[in-house]
Amino acid sequence: MACWNKFRVSTGIQNLGCFVAVILVVFLLLSDGLVDMVEAITHARDIQALKQVLMAVNAASIKPSSCLGSWNFSMDPCDARSSAHFTCGIDCSPATINGERYITGLQLERGAGYQGILSPHIGHLTALQRLILSGNSFHGRIPASLANLKELVQLDLSVNSFSGSLPESLGLLQNIEIFSVAYNLLDGQIPKSFSNLTSIICMYLNNNQLSGNMPEFLELKQLKYLDASDNRLSGPLPAQLPPMLRLLSLGKNHLTGDLPLSLKSLRFLHVLDLRSNLLTGVLESFIFELPSLQQLNLADNQFTSLGTTNASSIRSNLLTLDLSFNILQGSLPESIAGLRKLNVLSLQSNLFSGPIPHNLALKVGNLLPGTEQLRHLHLQDNYLTGDIPLPFFHLSTDTNSAHLGMNCLRSCPTSFFFCQGEAQRSATECQARNIPM
Repeated sequence: MACWNKFRVSTGIQNLGCFVAVILVVFLLLSDGLVDMVEAITHARDIQALKQVLMAVNAASIKPSSCLGSWNFSMDPCDARSSAHFTCGIDCSPATINGERYITGLQLERGAGYQGILSPHIGHLTALQRLILSGNSFHGRIPASLANLKELVQLDLSVNSFSGSLPESLGLLQNIEIFSVAYNLLDGQIPKSFSNLTSIICMYLNNNQLSGNMPEFLELKQLKYLDASDNRLSGPLPAQLPPMLRLLSLGKNHLTGDLPLSLKSLRFLHVLDLRSNLLTGVLESFIFELPSLQQLNLADNQFTSLGTTNASSIRSNLLTLDLSFNILQGSLPESIAGLRKLNVLSLQSNLFSGPIPHNLALKVGNLLPGTEQLRHLHLQDNYLTGDIPLPFFHLSTDTNSAHLGMNCLRSCPTSFFFCQGEAQRSATECQARNIPM
């Protein structure tokens, strides 16, 4: 019995020793795993993609002090110890259970002058959420492989020399919120597939050579900022537009036709810029009464007259209104003075006639109750008649900018700053339009 107890104790000690040894081995294995997790490595596919991106850049355009000049693939991009060698705003995901990490962000410094193409291998960085290459000299086509970046939230290729058409496949970027290809050499039509970008908030297509009609984008319920100005877009304005727009800029295109009544639905619109197109028709009062609108630029079009503006325009929040370089005719409407926050009004180079409304002169002189002072008023190059209203003679260059030159006013002495040193039209020129001096 004693022998049995002795054996049992001895065996227990041996078993305990084995148990401790097993625990120690497990701990060491876990420790090695923890070390692997801390020293996680970048997924091999992502490293190869980065290498291809670097190889596609003209080596002569990579300065040693630049961020691409710091890339050294003898180090791991996502290893914290490699931060001095990958300074291009490379973001990495947390380590997976296998200890691997993925590239989630890539931003090259603006103005570094990188030249070359954007390698199609960029599409292999499938975890990428942010790609910013703006302000460089990349050229060639935008790779269709960008459509593989299903996690992409921000894509900024602006201010480069990309050419060719926008890939239709970019419509697959379901998570994109910020998209900019502004200031490139892109041509062709805006892809219809862009109507599938239902998460998009900002879309900047401006300063390219895009043509064709402007899509309606009615499906883009989150879109707030849309700029496709300075292109070659043609045809009428879209009959329907995204309802949440804050900015709509389609200036410097070849758009035609009247302003669609659907603009009435843009209750959140702050800026509407349609200058330098071929738009025609009557400017109805609703366009001045959009509740959130602060800046309205319809200059350099072919609008012919202003519709009747009623008292509700006093609720307008317009700060700047530019209707210059149209063919607007008739009298200046007194109701413009009712735009109580208006600070800048440009009506130059139209066919307006008749006297300057008294209330408008009062607003310029900060004498109209319930409204803020109109500090910038440009009425030159019209056919306005009569005398200059008295409030103008109390203005100074310290508080106002005004221009009344080249009209049919009885007198506008060049010594007054608001005459801008310009004479009025000749009697012959005014009488040719049946306008008495």
